[in-house]
Amino acid sequence: MMMGQSTSTVTDSENTTDRPERAMSMKLQQGYEQLMARAPGAAFPRARQLYLNKYSFPQSQTSPDLRLFVCDEALEETIQECEKDDKSDRRIVTLTARPGSLALVHWQQTEPAEWNAIQHYLKETWEFALNPADLSAQQELWFRDSGHQMRFQAPTSLVIQQRSILSLQE
Repeated sequence: MMMGQSTSTVTDSENTTDRPERAMSMKLQQGYEQLMARAPGAAFPRARQLYLNKYSFPQSQTSPDLRLFVCDEALEETIQECEKDDKSDRRIVTLTARPGSLALVHWQQTEPAEWNAIQHYLKETWEFALNPADLSAQQELWFRDSGHQMRFQAPTSLVIQQRSILSLQE
């Protein structure tokens, strides 16, 4: 019998240690946690990618013209035994998810948003700041022509861990 969710390691982004560290806000971390709470499990990579392409970080409608999406992520699964005095066949499975890059999408627009609008959106919605050089404009529109996208590296501290108990019984 298996309890919890067993998944394999999936890595789509570059090594996260190569990225510069940016100050991250609690709002950004909470938004990421809310987004990932409903994401399909790592055992379903195509469904998970579709979810990340379709759903942005949850936000109030302070700026419906700008939305934040996860472009790619690194997933790491570790399995460890329970306490030594626990004679069961249970293991603790930990899935660590880190976004590699984020997309700032100018919703249903083919041109990028103005820099002042971007700064305001990031500050007011996510308490987060970027320099213009941190953003990389993309040629292609976001998923299903949803709007102009600009990408930037996610803060290395933007991480979520999910733990499950795996019970191995014959």
